[in-house]
Amino acid sequence: MKSSIVFLYPGQGSQKVGMGHDLYQAYKETRRMFDQADNLLGFSLSRICFEGPEEKLASDLNAQLAIYTVSCVLTDLLKANDITPDMASGYSSGFYAAAYAAGCFNFADGLHLVKKAGEILLDEGEKIDGSMAVIFGLSSEKVEKICQKVGNVGLAILNTRRQIIISGLTPSVRKVMEISLRENALDAYTIPAATAYHSGFMKQSSIRLSEKINTDFINDPLIPLFSYLSLKPVRTKWELKDIISRQLSHPVLWVNLVKKLRNNKNDLFIEVGPGNVISRTVRWIDRNIEILITDNKNSLLKAVNRYNQINSGIK
Repeated sequence: MKSSIVFLYPGQGSQKVGMGHDLYQAYKETRRMFDQADNLLGFSLSRICFEGPEEKLASDLNAQLAIYTVSCVLTDLLKANDITPDMASGYSSGFYAAAYAAGCFNFADGLHLVKKAGEILLDEGEKIDGSMAVIFGLSSEKVEKICQKVGNVGLAILNTRRQIIISGLTPSVRKVMEISLRENALDAYTIPAATAYHSGFMKQSSIRLSEKINTDFINDPLIPLFSYLSLKPVRTKWELKDIISRQLSHPVLWVNLVKKLRNNKNDLFIEVGPGNVISRTVRWIDRNIEILITDNKNSLLKAVNRYNQINSGIK
């Protein structure tokens, strides 16, 4: 019996200069997709991915577009090796690549959607002084109480049981960091995000994106596509439109999502995209989960080999 596989896709923060370059050199299909992205965007995303500079790649919209492109490239390379997901999900903006893997839209339409969502978020973000920060070493319940006490800030991403990202107005974010450290948090630091993503301050972004999504270019998911907000599979293109929009201004319940996917008795998880951020969080949540990375040609081939071993009965 074929092993049950979950594809998990990284979001902003997993980018690194050089990502995708060895794949571009090795595979004709990868070159085609990068060239298509460059033509559609009107600038050389491939050059930014391969050469940087780092600060240009790390800018919010470039990072989101780059990670989406590399993740879709890897999805197709895995498919070429007869590895396709039984379920998929993504971390924050990684959800777009997960939807691509689920057959919800083609690469070009997905790229346009990532670009439009990113532009709307940045536009709305300019209207407030917003930021995000990591609180490490306190429970989500403890951090939530501190946020409620301070006001204008809340939980944005539950990375692990004790690594929480908060989002809100900058003065409030800083206050929560100060209080958390006094309450024996192991660390608290801001992250390079342009605004208060995954917070109620982005509600207008959700409304605007919903108005821009044309369902004529979206298909129903071909496999269970799990939302990190509802923790349920998205069944139709109408549900997809709704969840993509609402996720912009709501928390990423990552710990709960990983547990949910684990409870579905999946045999193998694969992080499909640059870096290994997702793999690290998954191992922190459940060390019994086997998760493979695919962030370059070498790790991709290792993942293919391991998949084949599992399906031949080798543990």
